[in-house]
Amino acid sequence: MKKTTLLVLVTVLSISTVFAQKQKKPNINKALKMMQDGDLASAKTEIDRASTDEKLSTNGKTWYYRGLIYASIDTTTTMSVDNALGTAMESFAKADELEKGNSGYFITDANGLPTLKTQQIQTLWGAYLNQGVKAFQDKDNEKAMIAFEKSSLVIPTDTTGYLYAGLAAQNAKKYDKAMTNFESYYEKGGLSSDAYGSMIYIVSTERDDSEGALALIGKAKEAFPENTLFPKQEIDILIKLDKVDEAVAGLEKAIAAEPNNPQLYFSLGVMYDNLKNKEKAIEAYEGSIKADPEYYNAHFNLAVLRYNDVVEMIKKRNDLGISSADLKKSKLIEVEIKSELKKVLPNWEKVHQLKPDDVTPVETHLYSTKGT
Repeated sequence: MKKTTLLVLVTVLSISTVFAQKQKKPNINKALKMMQDGDLASAKTEIDRASTDEKLSTNGKTWYYRGLIYASIDTTTTMSVDNALGTAMESFAKADELEKGNSGYFITDANGLPTLKTQQIQTLWGAYLNQGVKAFQDKDNEKAMIAFEKSSLVIPTDTTGYLYAGLAAQNAKKYDKAMTNFESYYEKGGLSSDAYGSMIYIVSTERDDSEGALALIGKAKEAFPENTLFPKQEIDILIKLDKVDEAVAGLEKAIAAEPNNPQLYFSLGVMYDNLKNKEKAIEAYEGSIKADPEYYNAHFNLAVLRYNDVVEMIKKRNDLGISSADLKKSKLIEVEIKSELKKVLPNWEKVHQLKPDDVTPVETHLYSTKGT
């Protein structure tokens, strides 16, 4: 019995020794070399072992290499790992926590030249962004959305990916995804009003939530006071909700509190303009200009409002026949047209002065000059 026990013990020890020999200590440089040679499966196994090793798990390079390996896995079509990019970015973040000194992480290329981690992150971001652009152009909106979202995961502070991911998601009719990306776009400091336009459409049209859309428009107007579309959208929704009187009263109250705020007068003018109350609209636009003589939107809308009257006169004249009575009416209308054109000319001239590159006032000014 003693001999048998001893034999079993020797056998167990032999197996343990062989197993120990096979389970060598993980090597992060070996894992990196495996990745560079294209053996991502082995690289993943090796670096995962290193990340749980008592000593190597406290080495920033372990996590840096793990980030590189998992990022490579996510960009290849030969291997699939759930949330590979998320794991990569978490690993990079861990590496940054453990970084000692200010040299930064890097690897050397085949020519011995260093490639910094910051460069690698930028390259990864650009790769996903380009994937998204190509998919978007190919009208594969879901694929584009995923690629753009990945670009945002790589560089969360960059707003580009959020905006494009939102637009792609909207096209793919993934409205919850679109809203999330648009909201992130503004949280990260996005400067385009387009995202608000899309969100307002989604909430008002796709979700049929007029109250929600109204709240969004309020935020949009605050963020982009020069935007002329948002006040018009607000008026449309207020009319839909039968809240026009309430809106007018609210604006007039706000103007009383801030009599030098041109935006408030302008919004009131747009409201009256849409309600076909020309006199009140003109009064409000003029109030906006009085508050700020350089306020372009008020000058432009006032010029358009007055010029539209001239257009109606021209239509009326053109609809007349060739009888002596009609010809007489035509001459009288022509006198009115010239008179009104003289009145509207200063408006267009001011608009042109404020924005010399805007073609519309230039063309209208030329037409008005011909009319005089």
